[in-house]
Amino acid sequence: MKALAHALTALLLGLLLAVPGQAQDRLGIILMHGKQGSARDARSGLPSIASALQDTGDLTIVPLMPWSSGGWESIKTTVDQAFDLIDGYAAQLRSQGATRIVVGGHSLGANIALSYAVERGNVAGVVMAGPGHSPGGLMQSSEAARRTLEHARELVKAGQGDASLSGPDSNQGNTITLSTTAAAYASWMNPRGKASMDAQAPRLPVGIPLLMVVGEKDPSFRRARPFWYDAALRNPYSRFVTVGADHFTTPFAASKEIVEWINGLPR
Repeated sequence: MKALAHALTALLLGLLLAVPGQAQDRLGIILMHGKQGSARDARSGLPSIASALQDTGDLTIVPLMPWSSGGWESIKTTVDQAFDLIDGYAAQLRSQGATRIVVGGHSLGANIALSYAVERGNVAGVVMAGPGHSPGGLMQSSEAARRTLEHARELVKAGQGDASLSGPDSNQGNTITLSTTAAAYASWMNPRGKASMDAQAPRLPVGIPLLMVVGEKDPSFRRARPFWYDAALRNPYSRFVTVGADHFTTPFAASKEIVEWINGLPR
């Protein structure tokens, strides 16, 4: 009987100790949609990835970001202001019990997940599915974009960052005209700025693991590994995964790999 009593006591102690331990190591995941996308678009796979993560006990949010469909064309939010929004979502998840934050997304959402991790540094991992938005490529291909960026910079330097400004952008080969502000255009279109993966990837802290997933039919397929993933490759848990998908369906095609990678993050 004494042996049984000791065994029951040990079991109860184990359960009591395990609960706080689990509570202290709960992930909160922020998944961001792409340029001109939607938080609820099932085709991207983000809602189903969030649901699968929630089923495993993680706290997950897929917020509507300022670069959504209809929002990007008239965006007034700068990259730094987008970081502030992500800070708010991270605080929301922490208030619900998350102690570590993972940031990720698709296309421009993946781009900003990387840049946010570089800027803030306090994330447990970064997921980039079909990373997109290339200010450097736009400036190389469009004289109108170069002129607009130069004008935007002049306005910002003169203290007129809130001045209205129209300028070109592109999304997977489709030309877009942005009705924005000088500060916002200069922020998003700077080839060496915070929305440039070329500039930000080498700055990812060594302690932050990165999962990058790219579709073999994505126009950025050949560029993604040498220019972005390899530039940031320092953490031993980082992974580069390819899937037989195009740019828009990459997160859906890689949903299993994304969920497994997040669940396997070093604790």
